[in-house]
Amino acid sequence: MTDVIATARRRIARYLRRDTPLHASTLSLLACVILAVGSLLLGLVEHSLIVQTNGLIALIDIGNSLLFLAAVERSTRSADLAFNYGYGKYESLAILVSANLLIAVTIFTLINAVSVIDNPPADTNTLLLGAWAALGFVLMRNTARRLQKYAERYHQPMLQYDADLWRVDSWVEIGVVAGILVNGALQFFGWLNTAAVLDSVAAILLVIITLKAPLKHGREAFRQLLDRTLPDKMQYEILAIIAENTNRMCEFKSVHTRQSGRDIFIEIDLVMPYDYTLEDLYRLEEDILLRLHTKFPTAVPRVYVTPCDRSCNLPAGTRCPVKLQLMH
Repeated sequence: MTDVIATARRRIARYLRRDTPLHASTLSLLACVILAVGSLLLGLVEHSLIVQTNGLIALIDIGNSLLFLAAVERSTRSADLAFNYGYGKYESLAILVSANLLIAVTIFTLINAVSVIDNPPADTNTLLLGAWAALGFVLMRNTARRLQKYAERYHQPMLQYDADLWRVDSWVEIGVVAGILVNGALQFFGWLNTAAVLDSVAAILLVIITLKAPLKHGREAFRQLLDRTLPDKMQYEILAIIAENTNRMCEFKSVHTRQSGRDIFIEIDLVMPYDYTLEDLYRLEEDILLRLHTKFPTAVPRVYVTPCDRSCNLPAGTRCPVKLQLMH
C-alpha cells in the first residue's frame, strides 16, 4: 500500500513540476474545472444561456485538457524502435478531436437557443452573472499567458493551441460581460422576449467565435498527419542557412522537411568533392547542424552527402567550386 501511495505522489509531483510542459497543461485543466462548474451552475440556476454555453465550452475544455495532458506526456517521449520519428502525432490527433468536440457544443447551443426564444426565462441576477464573467476573464488571461510562455519555451504545438484557445475565450468573455449587462437592462425595463433573443444570439456568436482557434489549428494538425512539409517561411530560413555554406559544397540538391508535434525533421542532400576526407565532411555537417539547431531548437536535422562525378576535373585544371574557393 505504501508503494502505491509513493508511486501516486511521484506521478502527481511530475505534473506539478514547473520545469516541464505538463505543468502548464495541469494548470489549464484546473482552470477549466473551476470555470465549468461555476458557469454551468450559475447558467442553469439563473437561466442564462450565454453563461451556460460558457460553462459547456469549459466542460468540453476539461476533456480537451485531459486529452492535452495525455498528448503532451506522450509527445515528449523520445523516438524509439517502434516510432522512429517520435510521438508528435499524438498532438495533432488531440487537436483534431478537440475541434470536433467544440463543433458538437455549437450544435447543442443552437438547439438550446431556439428553446430559450420560445420560452423566455424570468429575471436573472445580472450582478452575480456579470461578476462571475469578469472573474472568468481574469482567470482566462492568466492561463493564456502562462501557456504561451511554456509554448515558447518547449516549442510544442499543443501548448500553443491551448494558449490560443484561452486567449480567444478571454476576449469572448468580454462579450459575455457586455451581453449580461445589456440583458439585465432589457429585463429591468420588462423586455423579457427581447432579452431572451439577445441571450440566445450572443450564445451562438460566442460559440462561433470560439471555433476560430480550433478550426485554424485543426487544419494545420490535419496537414501534419499527412506529413505536409514545413511552411514557406521556415523553408526559406533553412535555405538561407544552406546558402551561407554554398562555397563549401559542389552542389545543393534538395531539402525535405516535415513536422511531428514539436519535432521538426530536416533532411538535406549535398554533393561534395569526391576526394574530401570524412573530417572535411564532418566539419561542414557540424556547422550546418549547429545553425539549424540555433534557429530551430527542436529540429532533428540530417545531412546526406554524395560524391561528385569528377566532371569538374579537366586537363587544364579543376573547375570544382570548393577547391577554387580554397585556392583563393
